[in-house]
Amino acid sequence: MSKLVKQIAEGILYTKAEDYLRALLIFDDAYGSEDVPSLQSVKLAQGLSYFGVCLALVRKQYKSAIDLCRRAIDLEFYNPDHYANLARVYLAAGHRRKALEMVEAGLKLNEHHDGLLAVQRMLGVRARPTVPFLDRSHPINVSLGQARHAKKVEEEEKRKPRRRE
Repeated sequence: MSKLVKQIAEGILYTKAEDYLRALLIFDDAYGSEDVPSLQSVKLAQGLSYFGVCLALVRKQYKSAIDLCRRAIDLEFYNPDHYANLARVYLAAGHRRKALEMVEAGLKLNEHHDGLLAVQRMLGVRARPTVPFLDRSHPINVSLGQARHAKKVEEEEKRKPRRRE
């Protein structure tokens, strides 16, 4: 295994361990800069989306991070890790809807992928509109949804054990 492939594998491991700064330093060394590398080899392209996650979370360079993740998907469209990483970058950038789209696209490839399911949990799942044939933002749905939420919170409070003082 070449030195470059080992570096990329090491960077991926640090990213998975959530040591983003160390991983970013390794990826910077391996790829040279945050510009999208012109790699055709899938082995060398494996770390692109992980590099993108590190750029987004450490340096807040969302555009470059999105470009790296998209490049990884172009090279390995069948790898659900890349969809999960792009979803995490979109989430960090504040693009919740795009993150959800990436999670859904990745789950079509592998519905049991741990990374995608973790991002899906981070995003949360919205309840269906109370009156489904009306738009979610319709005043009737808004007020009924607020009432449903208040009732749910109240029931959760009742279930909590009370502390004695």
